[in-house]
Amino acid sequence: MTSLTAIINGRLVDPVTNTEDITNIFLDETGMVVGLGYVPEEDAVTSEVIDLKGKYIISNIIDSHVSLREPGEEDKETLATASKAALSGGITLLISTPDTHPIIDTPEMVSFIHGRRKESSLVPIYPLGALSKNMSGLELAELYLMSDAGAVGFTDGNSLEHTGLMRHALHYSSDLDRPVIITPEDPLLSQNGVMNEGSVSTVLGLKGIPAESEEVRLSRDIKLLERFGGFLHVFPVTTRATVDLIRKAKARGLSITCGTAPHYLMFDESDIEGYDPIYKCRPPLRTRDDIEALIEGISDGTIDILASHHQPHTIDGKRTDFVSAEYGMSGIDTFLPSVITALVHRRAVPLPLIAKLLSTNPKRIFRLKKPGVAINTKPSFTVIDTKTEMSVDQAGFGSKSKLSPFHGMGLVGWPVMTIIDGKILWRRTPRFC
Repeated sequence: MTSLTAIINGRLVDPVTNTEDITNIFLDETGMVVGLGYVPEEDAVTSEVIDLKGKYIISNIIDSHVSLREPGEEDKETLATASKAALSGGITLLISTPDTHPIIDTPEMVSFIHGRRKESSLVPIYPLGALSKNMSGLELAELYLMSDAGAVGFTDGNSLEHTGLMRHALHYSSDLDRPVIITPEDPLLSQNGVMNEGSVSTVLGLKGIPAESEEVRLSRDIKLLERFGGFLHVFPVTTRATVDLIRKAKARGLSITCGTAPHYLMFDESDIEGYDPIYKCRPPLRTRDDIEALIEGISDGTIDILASHHQPHTIDGKRTDFVSAEYGMSGIDTFLPSVITALVHRRAVPLPLIAKLLSTNPKRIFRLKKPGVAINTKPSFTVIDTKTEMSVDQAGFGSKSKLSPFHGMGLVGWPVMTIIDGKILWRRTPRFC
């Protein structure tokens, strides 16, 4: 006799067919899907019935750009605390950046992250490797060996200053079928900048980072990509001109993808008028027009993914004057509701497109083979309530970093259940069903 968990009446979001169909999912004791829409055996016993009426199911939600700080800065974050934040945030897979201490620039360090994940995280974590040794920009790291060890891409943050080295990195990315990931910024144009350059920075008396800093560096890398080939992923994009550059590069058939983060869709330079360091990030918050360009890029497919750009800090690193404060903010806990609020609630973006941005496209870009909800699979999926508004309370974050620009805001689209490999690992309390 088989004991089943019946998850019924949920609306399964399918980004391939652009549909949201009511679906019943039956899981056996191992987490295997043994029935879709029906009970597979007459003698099966349903141990639990979970009624998801009015709620949505999206499989394989991926946060593809997070700084997890371990090893070296465990006072800011650990794999265990990031895993806790991911589960309660409805995220079923994390991709971590290599800016740890020591830096992830060898196959041994890649293997270390995989090993630590198995010890301390319930959420799969896939590391990115550094593009250059010690992220110094002077010599390429062991890209082939790191790829063999399980690195799913390579980044130094900004693209390499040395044009010839960047050319070689792009060439290797084609051989490895792994993306080179850049946050484009010209260091001379952005030197000492702390916010977007414009009228607001002038009024506030703060040194600005011009939009052209992003565009100049990206233009160079697109030219290298066009001439020598490669696989380039740009994250995060923040300006209208950057979106347009990528749109045109895609139209020419170049292998380029890009993404942005929720805070670039929700906040702009005017939010800095109170000098609150919580809004200090790099790239900086841009203009309302840039936000409109990002929305356009999401709608027409120029922007492929959304990721939290999670950069956790201690209170001391943020609660100081704006110029001295560290760049970045906590993002894992609020990632899903901030996306749903910004795009579905405010802009009526359809949920199948959200599923592409959070699941289908990240899987394609990072070559992740994760099954959807299908018979004889152990799926990972998230149940989402798109109607109920809840106020963000950063004190309750799973992340160690309790520093969020969304604190106190009412957001919709909160997860109510997170399933990984067929196992229910987190539910919102009180019980929703």
